[in-house]
Amino acid sequence: MTSQDVSHRAKVTLPKTAYGLIAILVLLVVASVTTPGFARVDNIFVVIRAASLTGIVAIGMSYITISGNLFALSASALGALLAVLFALLTAALGFAAGLFLTLGIAVLCGLAQSVAISLIGNPIITTLAFGTVFRGLAALSSGNSILRIESEAALWLGTARPLGIPTQSWAFIIAAILSWFIIRHFKIGREIVLCGANPKAAVASGLRVGLVTAIACAALSIGVAVMAIMTVSQFSQAKADLFMGYDFDYIAAVLVGGIALRGGKGTPLQAALGAVLIALLQNFMLLHGLSAGVRMTIVGLLVIASISLFHILQGRGR
Repeated sequence: MTSQDVSHRAKVTLPKTAYGLIAILVLLVVASVTTPGFARVDNIFVVIRAASLTGIVAIGMSYITISGNLFALSASALGALLAVLFALLTAALGFAAGLFLTLGIAVLCGLAQSVAISLIGNPIITTLAFGTVFRGLAALSSGNSILRIESEAALWLGTARPLGIPTQSWAFIIAAILSWFIIRHFKIGREIVLCGANPKAAVASGLRVGLVTAIACAALSIGVAVMAIMTVSQFSQAKADLFMGYDFDYIAAVLVGGIALRGGKGTPLQAALGAVLIALLQNFMLLHGLSAGVRMTIVGLLVIASISLFHILQGRGR
């Protein structure tokens, strides 16, 4: 065996998704053994539904990060606006019209943000400002009151369990597989990765950086719309303060999943695994009676540890 073969074997590493799967399996075993009630079917469904809604948005957020635009701070506010609009449109025009119009409005909101990001060049400031606008529009549209809907179709969408699995989880699984396939096998997916890896080289090479930003923002907005529609359908109501403070959860799922903060590396599947891991950890801590402050601190430390670990792994892989 040559020294080159030894060197090659030494550099063989697990795929990034494997780390997430291992962490999830370890946490599942530990929680099941040490926590009474964790493995109950009803509790597992609670975890699955929580991971699904956060994960759907995190998958969309991963496009933002992979494309080199860091992350968006407008997701939770956009979710509130879309929830309010879905309730209003469903009450006025019916479920089907409300569903498709809400998705259309979501895409337009994503495109508007992408144009602003391309012009301003700072996704953090841009999306923070848009978040304020979205939250304000949600309050104006709802009149700061709870909007209720009565729709059998919406109720089915929010509460049904085809084959025993919640509809939210079906949407989560489909979104994860579809997003992974787009990144890995579509030309635009490869452009998203290349633009994130080196934005200046992407511009010089003639890659469609503006289109990549638009698609990333639209993907996030569609994920937010799905979350908003599912939430309103489940509880048959919407209000302007929905999803307050959830932006950190979406970003944390992306980073815990191991997607490079600077862009150009990772897949949406990693964000999905990050969302599952955080949902399991949150449920584990909740069953042990830990306060909200302690839970938030631990999740924050997990994000820091994840970023540090993947930075070290990337350094060794060079």
